[in-house]
Amino acid sequence: MHAAATHDRSSATDTYLSSSTKLWDGSLLSELVTPRHDLSKRVRPFPVQRNYFYAAAMHHSARWLREQMAMAPAEYQRLLREDVGGFVSWVYPDATAGQIRALSDFHFWAVRLDDLMDRKTAAATSLSACALLETVGAAELAPFDDFFGRMRALGMSRRCADRFTHALRLYGASSRQEVKAREGQARFGSVSGYITNRRTSAAMPVYYALAAWISRIDLPEELYQHPVVTRLENSCSDYSLLYNDAGSFIKERLAGRSEGTFVRLLSQQQGLSVQDTLYEIADMAAAAADDLEATSDIIDGCGLPVHQREQIHRYADALRKFVGGVNHWSNHTCRYLVGQPLVDTPATSRAGDVHHLRPAAIPHESHRPASMTGRPNDDRWRPWQ
Repeated sequence: MHAAATHDRSSATDTYLSSSTKLWDGSLLSELVTPRHDLSKRVRPFPVQRNYFYAAAMHHSARWLREQMAMAPAEYQRLLREDVGGFVSWVYPDATAGQIRALSDFHFWAVRLDDLMDRKTAAATSLSACALLETVGAAELAPFDDFFGRMRALGMSRRCADRFTHALRLYGASSRQEVKAREGQARFGSVSGYITNRRTSAAMPVYYALAAWISRIDLPEELYQHPVVTRLENSCSDYSLLYNDAGSFIKERLAGRSEGTFVRLLSQQQGLSVQDTLYEIADMAAAAADDLEATSDIIDGCGLPVHQREQIHRYADALRKFVGGVNHWSNHTCRYLVGQPLVDTPATSRAGDVHHLRPAAIPHESHRPASMTGRPNDDRWRPWQ
């Protein structure tokens, strides 16, 4: 599908290609395909642009990672190969040279912890990574203090810094819930319950604080609670986490994660096969992109003063760039590719927010395009038929 999406030829690839693992619906893991779509191909394309200072930032961040983070050489090379630091260059194209350097260092550190929390590690190791995040701002953490100090020196306000550190602590606490679900010690009872937790376990509030810093957005705290702003953030969160959950499932299953995944929860609750569930989640992601676009269009009708609407427009623009970057990076990184086929699916949802994850921002708001009249199990819109 995507010429730049090179498969990571590794032991995981060989395991996938030879896998006889049966999933809960009786299908074989090796028979699954991963749905992908391209948001730059929509009628109103999402913006995709790489930060101009990416190359220099990655050169410095590769050295920083080697010097600051203790890990095996193979792990170090994997993080570089997966372009983990480069993720921020796609989602924050407007960052300055100094900002993108600090962001790249931050993302290497955060993804390293995320791998410890999410991949096939002992529960104690995963929970230790959660605990480390939960102490951010209250204890000395050498790598964190290094890049966070540079962020502050580059103009991150105290209010923005507080939002950033608070969001990191929430990231650790919500990830702890996911670790418990993975270990069979807890469970998510509903789609909405899973999504609510995942909005923080996917670190989305962390990324929002960084977006506000980079785009020089200064919203008063009460304005973040406004229905329009909440829906903008939730649409961005839901796209990012759903597209990740659909794209990473096969790799995570090979890494030993079977319990606590959204794929399993939705499959069992909706009575769908694993493959149909992956398509359903990809469409749910597209519906979130639709809602981000539609909510951006109603900012001027939300009744707020013009200076506040200007700030929200800038924030919505930053979130659209973030989603465009998430989509592009996800389609091109080798992080989740283990030899499986990739299948094109629509970048615009044919069903809409059928799970009611994002309430209307304005009473009586009608945001769904006329073409979105299909039902989630209606064969007329299924992309694989």
